[in-house]
Amino acid sequence: MNYANIKYRDIADGEGVRTTLFVSGCSHHCENCFQPETWDFCFGKPFTEGTEREIFAELDKSYIAGLSLLGGDPFEPENQRALLPMLRRIRE
Repeated sequence: MNYANIKYRDIADGEGVRTTLFVSGCSHHCENCFQPETWDFCFGKPFTEGTEREIFAELDKSYIAGLSLLGGDPFEPENQRALLPMLRRIRE
């Protein structure tokens, strides 16, 4: 999976201060999409174990209220293969 961007202190995409992961890849190609560059599954940077560690480190901060997943489309099967294991670890 690739990702387009990570916002570590985001106040626009959920309640409170959040970490937001913008994944790459979307097969819907909605008309008037505001980020059509994220339709490409190869756009951005590879999502690695290091990327995941950075996200976990941010989520450990007391002022972070949670993780928001945006895109692209986090529900694309290609993205779920990387996201579901991470989300399970976050819930633990």
